[in-house]
Amino acid sequence: MPMDNKNIKKPSGLNLLLRTFKHVILRDEKYIRKMSEFDENSDYIEVRHNGKKDYGKIVYVIRENTGYDGFCATAVYILYFLLFAGEHGFAPIIKLSRDYAYFDEEKSKEIANPWEYYFEIPDDCPDDTQALNVCYCNYHQRDLMRIRYNLNPYKIENYSDSKVLELSSPLIGKYMRLKPEIISDSSSVLECVTERGGKVLGVHFRGTDYKRGFDRHPVYVDETQTIDEIRKAMDTGKFDAVFVASDDPDIYDSIKEAMPDVPVLMHRDVYRSSGNESVAFSKSSRKYHKYLLGYEIARDMYTLSLCDGLVAGKSSVGFMSNLYKHSRNEEYEYMHIIDNGNNSNDNAYFKES
Repeated sequence: MPMDNKNIKKPSGLNLLLRTFKHVILRDEKYIRKMSEFDENSDYIEVRHNGKKDYGKIVYVIRENTGYDGFCATAVYILYFLLFAGEHGFAPIIKLSRDYAYFDEEKSKEIANPWEYYFEIPDDCPDDTQALNVCYCNYHQRDLMRIRYNLNPYKIENYSDSKVLELSSPLIGKYMRLKPEIISDSSSVLECVTERGGKVLGVHFRGTDYKRGFDRHPVYVDETQTIDEIRKAMDTGKFDAVFVASDDPDIYDSIKEAMPDVPVLMHRDVYRSSGNESVAFSKSSRKYHKYLLGYEIARDMYTLSLCDGLVAGKSSVGFMSNLYKHSRNEEYEYMHIIDNGNNSNDNAYFKES
């Protein structure tokens, strides 16, 4: 039977203070080091008791740690937390907050957890509000997994690293299944080609804030370089059409002008920008704007994963599309990730005020 915590006498604040003081007076270096590292050591897990269900499990609640990460960047971070949960035998649940970049005030009236706007929940997912043992993710756990596994979209070798693909595939298959309407909508734009047995080259072009050259982010890949790589891919004779995923409204016309004989497909109902601010943080009067921004990038990413080839610069979108493709035991017939290196400067993506 689970222990009734109400009957456990907790030490008073004064008692706790005296015990701590004793360790300091005795120069207990091990104790002092542990206390000083508590907030930064991923091995320290605070377990809360929210109810009496799921006895024998430790439920691990995964929450985002920032409000400035895009859809696919957040997905990469969640993979880190899922890896941490797996290493420790925790039962994970993904439960994002109002800080999530795609939290939508109107949509939240229908669905409280923003993660569930886009993703299905596993049948065996525990209820953290009723579980006996519950702990919550923190930045240091994610950082530990990043050091250990380095699922870094800005590292070119990760796109073909078998270890990265093997680690992520089962996690995506169980915990990151997109909702059926997103999958159906993703495939519909390709049907005019695929129903005839044709093959599609997926292209991801990242504009907006990438033009600003943020520190440690990939060096911007411009239209000319992207079109040159599309032409090389099309010259292989493998593809009958091009699908373009982009936050930039001008890339479609640029490709059509450069290659007028190539059919170019695109989801038309996407919010895009010619400026240098990320559309993820844009404002609009359209209903469900924030929710739709997430829907549109999820759909673009998954559509890229359904294509037969991929041309893209380094970004979380192209990286996740590759992971999703491998999670279905598929791989691209042709893949070229354009690598201009990464910026190294003082232009931080996020600057504390």
